[in-house]
Amino acid sequence: MGNPSLGQGTTADGINWVGYLTTEYNASVVMNYNLAAYGATVDDAVVDGKSKDLVYQVTSDFNDYYCLSLEPSREWRPDTTLFGIWIGINDVLLSYMRDDPLEMISRILQSYLAVLDHLHECGARHFLLLNVPPTDRTPQMRWFEYWQRERHREVVVEFNRQLQAAVVGWRMTHRDSTMALYDSWSLMTEILDNPQIYGFEDGECMGQGCVWWDDLHPTSEFHRLLADDLATYLSQSGTGFV
Repeated sequence: MGNPSLGQGTTADGINWVGYLTTEYNASVVMNYNLAAYGATVDDAVVDGKSKDLVYQVTSDFNDYYCLSLEPSREWRPDTTLFGIWIGINDVLLSYMRDDPLEMISRILQSYLAVLDHLHECGARHFLLLNVPPTDRTPQMRWFEYWQRERHREVVVEFNRQLQAAVVGWRMTHRDSTMALYDSWSLMTEILDNPQIYGFEDGECMGQGCVWWDDLHPTSEFHRLLADDLATYLSQSGTGFV
C-alpha cells in the first residue's frame, strides 16, 4: 500500500475492503492503485458530489498515468489487472429526494457505462463492480421518517436492478473482457439481520464492536468480512483474480 499507509485515509476505523483484498485475502502479491475519492458520485453533471467524480478519476487521474492507448509502455498488463469499482452510494443519497430519482438512475448509468468503455479503450479487460448496499438502514437514515427511508430503499433497489441489466448488456458487447458484479446489498443485509452471528453487538450501534463506524460508514471489521466474501466470489467466478 504505502501512500497512504495501510488503513489510513479510509472512512472506516482502519483498513477497508481494498486494503484487505490487497494484503490479507490475496493468493499472491498484489499491487494496488487506488484512485477513489471520498464523497464521489459517478458524474457531477448528473448528481453533484463532494469531490472528484468517477468521470474525472478515470478521464483525468487514470488517463494521465495509466492509459495504455496513450502510452503503451506503461507498466501494467491487461491480463493480470483487475479494475474494481464501488460507486453509486452517494448518487442514491444525493438524489433519492428529488422529483425524478428513478429517471436519474438511467442517466447515472449512462455515464457509468461511458467510464467503463473509456477504461476498456485504455486497455482494461477485467472488471469487478459492486452494487449499492442497503443504505436505507444506516444510522443516518433512522433519523428520517418511514416514507423517506422507504423511498431511499426503492431507489437503491432500482439502481441495483438497472446496474445488473447494464452489466449483462456490457458483457454482450465486450466479448474480450470479463465483468463480475458483486452483490454487496445481500451481504450487508445478511449481516444487519444477524449481527451477533458475525461478531457485532447489533445492527444499529456505532463504534467499536458495531457494524457502523459512524452514521453512514461501516467499520473495518465489516470491510474485512466484505473482502473475505469478495475473495471467495472472485475465486468462484472464474475471473482468475483472488
